[in-house]
Amino acid sequence: MNFPVGGVTTKGDVPFDLVVKVQEFLDSRFNGYIILSVKGTFIEEGALFFKDGVILACVVECLGAEAIVKGTDALPYFFNETRGFGFFQCVSLTKSQVDLVTAFDEKLLTNKIDLKDVPRMIPSVFSPRFNRVQTQKSALEAYGLGELKV
Repeated sequence: MNFPVGGVTTKGDVPFDLVVKVQEFLDSRFNGYIILSVKGTFIEEGALFFKDGVILACVVECLGAEAIVKGTDALPYFFNETRGFGFFQCVSLTKSQVDLVTAFDEKLLTNKIDLKDVPRMIPSVFSPRFNRVQTQKSALEAYGLGELKV
């Protein structure tokens, strides 16, 4: 995932208390994102964006499973990842930088979430959500040359 570079305000180990962090961000009208990486079946990465302390956008990616989930659909994946084992960083951005991220990919936007609903959306334990890709592509197919004979 490539997002604007900002100042790292906090970093630490996962699992962490997302509810406390969201409350801090709301109180300080934080602009930026939390990015985290956890080990499930594969390495999973997630980013949760905030504008003026309110959750605005989300994306979760698992390259090993060739999966990217965006927007409201990505929230359960991200919330699940906060219970896994890995690390996180909180990155501060300007409001304009946050707007640019969502302008380039509007599918990242989420439905509005009330802070009081966040605790019930976070599972008690992490469970891997991504599985291995079932079909194995040949090297030629990976480059769109599957019709060539070896």
